[in-house]
Amino acid sequence: MSQHKTQQELIARIKELEIEVRNLKSRKKYGLVWEEKPEDVVLGCEKQIPVLEKIKDRKIVTDNTSRTNFLIEGDNYHALSVLNYTHKGKIDVIYIDPPYNTGNKDFIYNDDYVDREDSFRHSKWLSFMNKRLRLAKELLKDSGVIFISIDDNEQAQLKLLCDSIFGENNFVNNFMWLHGKGKKDAWSRTLQQYNVCYSKNKNSLESWSFTAFADYDFKNPDNDPRGPWFSGSVSFSEDRSNKKHKNYYEVTSPSGKIWKRQWQCTQDEMKEYLKNKKIFFGLSPLYESVPRLKIFPDDNSEQIPQNIIDSVGTTRESQKYLDDLFGKKVFDYPKPVLLIKHIISMPKKNSIILDFMAGSGTTGHAVMELNKEDGGNRQFILCTNNENNICEDVTYERLKRAIKGYKNQKGEKVAGLGGNLEYLKCEFVDKTRHTDNMKMRLMRACTEMLCLKENTFDLEKEVKDGENLIYRIYYGVIINDVGKNIKHMVGIYYDLDDSFIDDMRSDLKKYEETQKTAYIFTLRNIADYIDDYRKWRGIDIEEVPQKILEIYENIYKRNSRN
Repeated sequence: MSQHKTQQELIARIKELEIEVRNLKSRKKYGLVWEEKPEDVVLGCEKQIPVLEKIKDRKIVTDNTSRTNFLIEGDNYHALSVLNYTHKGKIDVIYIDPPYNTGNKDFIYNDDYVDREDSFRHSKWLSFMNKRLRLAKELLKDSGVIFISIDDNEQAQLKLLCDSIFGENNFVNNFMWLHGKGKKDAWSRTLQQYNVCYSKNKNSLESWSFTAFADYDFKNPDNDPRGPWFSGSVSFSEDRSNKKHKNYYEVTSPSGKIWKRQWQCTQDEMKEYLKNKKIFFGLSPLYESVPRLKIFPDDNSEQIPQNIIDSVGTTRESQKYLDDLFGKKVFDYPKPVLLIKHIISMPKKNSIILDFMAGSGTTGHAVMELNKEDGGNRQFILCTNNENNICEDVTYERLKRAIKGYKNQKGEKVAGLGGNLEYLKCEFVDKTRHTDNMKMRLMRACTEMLCLKENTFDLEKEVKDGENLIYRIYYGVIINDVGKNIKHMVGIYYDLDDSFIDDMRSDLKKYEETQKTAYIFTLRNIADYIDDYRKWRGIDIEEVPQKILEIYENIYKRNSRN
């Protein structure tokens, strides 16, 4: 009996040890640990599905041939949820200026300001940022990047959080913005804020460049007859070499030494540099260095950005600028337009740029200014809540004045930058146990989501059967990978009865030399709904709203674990 008891105790102990081992394996070995604080806006998504509603009287159009920009009013968690359906893997650049969590009424969590005496102050901020950054990561292209403005209150925590979300290997740099006289205390004066930058996949990240803002030290160590030059980087370090990258190739120096690695230019560009003797290999074959690019003062050459950002304005200057635009003070501590222009000018000129903490709308303003200056075709998506009417009275009003023009405080007329804008607002569809009924209501409410996804907001045709909406066809312009405008037609079929579906297909077929997409409402498999796919050749087909629900379900399931 005692032997049996000993065996039983041994088995029980083995089971306890198995549980302990499993817990050890799942336990975080290194990184940031905090106490997760539930957030009302996240919990609310268990009962409601976020959708978008277009506010028609706030639409602005100045050029029918250019892309439309978007302002979304609503909590950024809801907006990011919607964008995970409409723009997953499509965003080139994300810039955000989150609350710095200073304890001075700059950060609200569950409708309450978080002050310095709150013992869960950092945990609340991390809970807030963690969920939004995980959603934001899914929106980035494989070559996309995110910039996050921050100061010393949360900079260290943010770096560790981003390491866990984006991966340590995808850290790009911490771009420090020197913002004027700075903030002083009894021990020192702080002159910088930070712009922490991560890539979605560093191996896919394209080289950045811009025309330099600062003065560089031009010298002539090799007595080049063309005069003094500045040494610019043209290669990545060994730890950045990716043999599968398109810019991985070998370069041979005049002495015959071979340099094989990932370069910051194409092989054709490198051949041109070598032909024009723009590559510096060192002063002699005995002391050859990694090849460098010679940049001359007259080149007006584009250069690899430094991590120190200077001469782009101060918060005080941007405050005066915004006050002048409105004729009064409407927003505290806006970021300078020049700072954002500096950041978003690094990637390509037809980028999609997202700011889901838009504040006064500086990012949108910067995008429009930059497009005007360099002929770019960048598109912005801004998201902000409407607390104290900020979205309506500040963000939208600033964008409208920037587009159409305004009079400053001196009564002088400032010309508009031009551009197109759609104003969208987050609304909700209640979840119910009756799934089919919920899908029907969601189908009627998801039009603007589909239009945002396809960049088609101009209604071309609407067909009804009495009062019952059957289908609509929308028109828009999309930009391909080389920046070319392409016409785009989208059909949305709202009815379960397929009596008119051939009519919608025929209507879409009429539009030649356009990209065409059909969204079809179905409660069953789309293959059962369309019996002959050959008739739909040239039209992309997607069933709705099941895919929307699946994406939301994955989001909320994932966030319940984080």
